[in-house]
Parts: sequence; structure tokens; C-alpha cells
Amino acid sequence: MIVGAAVCPGAPFLVPGVADPIAGRLRPVLQACDAALGRLAAADHLLLITAGAAGVDAPVAHRLLPPGTLVPTTSVRRSDLPGPAPVLLPADAGRAPGAPAVNPAVATLVGASLLATVSIDTPVTAAEITGDPAEAAAALAGLTDTARRTALLVIADGSACHGDQAPGRRDDRAGGFDAALAAALAAGDPNALLVACADRGLARDLLATVDPLAVLAALTTAHPPDSAELHYAGAPLGVGYLVASWQWAES
Repeated sequence: MIVGAAVCPGAPFLVPGVADPIAGRLRPVLQACDAALGRLAAADHLLLITAGAAGVDAPVAHRLLPPGTLVPTTSVRRSDLPGPAPVLLPADAGRAPGAPAVNPAVATLVGASLLATVSIDTPVTAAEITGDPAEAAAALAGLTDTARRTALLVIADGSACHGDQAPGRRDDRAGGFDAALAAALAAGDPNALLVACADRGLARDLLATVDPLAVLAALTTAHPPDSAELHYAGAPLGVGYLVASWQWAES
């Protein structure tokens, strides 16, 4: 059963040692992520849900990285600077580290790094969404529909088209798109979140990474959270960053 969920951005500056000057300027985002992770209830297992790297094939629209997997930092390392060390997905005590992940998504590295900063010692499985979110959620339901207490960390981004300096071209649809995501997260409303993520074509136009949010919504529609909090919503770099936490009362 799901006992808590946190939503954080996939911004590389959240990985220590990658873009520390930017991280220093955007302390509210880091503080919001710390707050969301701090709201997670104690769990037996944590499922990290991210968007997969381009070009990675996986069955049933997702790829699983088991506990103990080493997540390399090659994707965010500059050739002229020493890069941060690989990040380990926590595993059961005494279990030796597994093999490094092949072509891991940047978002998976970000999620693993966030968990490392708050010393999560619960075994962590990463699920990289590489296809249809509904199909991926159906496959992942087996990891959450058990008596085992499961927490979720979802790494996702809103539109990257906020303003003339945004990574994508300016698009006036960006504000409304991200506002719908923020409202659904603040309300703890999985159905509203599904609606906000439904237009995958629009999401692609806006360079938004919302398939992991659609998976969160699909996994929780039958049992919405008992409380929710939106810790941050803004676009300081032209990219929509959303940080939220959902909690469930134990039955």
C-alpha cells in the first residue's frame, strides 16, 4: 500500500557538485524538496518514478532498476571538471552494490541524489517510464498493491517554455498547463492530475516531463491521498518546477 508520495523536479542542479552556483541561487527549490521528502511516511520500500532516457527500450513501457543499482553521473559530468561520484540506490542492509545502470535517465540520478541527501535507507527501486504511462502504471501496480508500506518519489517537470529566456521557445500555453498541474497536486486530486497530464502532445510541445505524474495519478486514483501540500511552484529558469507531498492515513 502507498503511504506517502513526494514530487520533485528533475533539475540537474539538485545533484550536489553539478551546478552548485545555480543551486545556491535557487535555495527555495532545494528547501521545498527537503520538506517534501521529510513528509514521507516510514516505509518498507520506496519506488522512484522518473521519465526514461531517450532511446532506451523497455518492456511494458518502463524499465526497472533494482535496489543496489549504481547510477552513474556521466550524463551531467563536464569533461573539464571532476564529476560527482555515482549514486547508489539504497538496498537491504548487507547487500552488495549491483552493476551500474546502463544509460540511466538524468531524472533517475536527480531522484537518487535527493534521497541520498536525506539519508533514505529504505530499499529503493527506480522505474523509468519509457512509454505509455497508463501501461506503465498497470505494470507497477504490483509493487504498490500489497501489504508492504510503499513510498513514492516522483521526478517530473512542468513546461520549459516560460518566457523568452526559457530552454524552449516562449509559449503562452505554459502558464495554464503548469497551473493545472499545481492545482491538482495541491488538492491531492489524482483525477485532476490525470486530466492535466492527458494531452501528451501538448506536453511535448511545452517540453514538459509529466508522464511520471500521470503514473502517480493512475496508481492513486482508487485511493486518493488523505492530505496534500504544494511546497513550491515557479519557473525561475523558464522551467516549471513543482514540489509537492501527498500523505495517506494507514488503514
